[in-house]
Amino acid sequence: MLPLRARIASLAGIAVGAPVAAEYLQAYLTSTGDALALLAGLLIFVPLYGGAALLIREVTVRTGRGWTGTLLLAAAFGVAMPGVIDLAMFGDSRPDIPYWAELREPTLIEPLQLSASATLGWVVGHVVMSVGAPLAVHHALAPSQRGRPLLGRWGIGVVLVLWALAAALVHGDGRRTYGYAPSVPQAAGVLLVVAALVALAMSRAGRPARSNPDGRPVRTGAILAGGVVAVLGFNVLPPTWTGVVTGVALLLAVAVLLRRVAVHRRWGAREIGLLGAAAIVGGALLGGLAPVPEGVPVAAKAAQNAALLLAALALAAVVRRRTAPDALPRTPTPEGRP
Repeated sequence: MLPLRARIASLAGIAVGAPVAAEYLQAYLTSTGDALALLAGLLIFVPLYGGAALLIREVTVRTGRGWTGTLLLAAAFGVAMPGVIDLAMFGDSRPDIPYWAELREPTLIEPLQLSASATLGWVVGHVVMSVGAPLAVHHALAPSQRGRPLLGRWGIGVVLVLWALAAALVHGDGRRTYGYAPSVPQAAGVLLVVAALVALAMSRAGRPARSNPDGRPVRTGAILAGGVVAVLGFNVLPPTWTGVVTGVALLLAVAVLLRRVAVHRRWGAREIGLLGAAAIVGGALLGGLAPVPEGVPVAAKAAQNAALLLAALALAAVVRRRTAPDALPRTPTPEGRP
């Protein structure tokens, strides 16, 4: 069993890092720039996002999944969040976001009553920011905990209960915000997709891949620049069918490239951590491009954007410095599990 202090530090890092990456980097909330309101928001966001990331990590570690399995489980969470938890997937209006119709209507699929562009963005955002990036950074910075559980049976139970309570509160708020409750067919369709993604994660597809320790290393600058550009490129696509097709093509290209690099090049904890840090830096840059939320002073949003960008850059520097030994040749090992 890992030392208690190390486990607490890891649990806190993932639990807080997940909601910060998922929500606060984007600077779109009405609480943007209000330190007390942001801290209060963590009372819900920590169990919701942090709890999901911790539970996904626990499942992947205990079942021997690799990063493909982790990201598939993250996608299941990403579908469940807007589909049956916060209810954004089927919401036709949102008073606190004046550009909601611009995001939803250009790619609205009438029979399903969901927007292809918005749904794709939410799911990918949860995969990358809510789960992938925080776990990747932890994987790099906590070498003694790689592939080892962080939660015991009681811990899993407590996190699961807190997550369910937070999800119920967010669901209730979603009903009030959007003024509707999901129909049985809508909920069933979402849960069917979630179940399919979980089953795929638990199949052979979710098992670790083997990297090549004798392969050529990937340059640090290429990983950081590539990760930032990919995050920015995907998120600045227009909410149109052209944007959806381009976004899907970009995701497929990134997935194929990462798989090839992970198998044929030297790809370990250093590279995984740098990619996660790059995603966080990209998210912080996106926050600077986001519209100022209604009622939020421009200076307050700018201050939050600047503080989080500096923190993201510092995190990338820490990952780069602390994982430098991982760039050395090593014996063949399975793809690093979170």
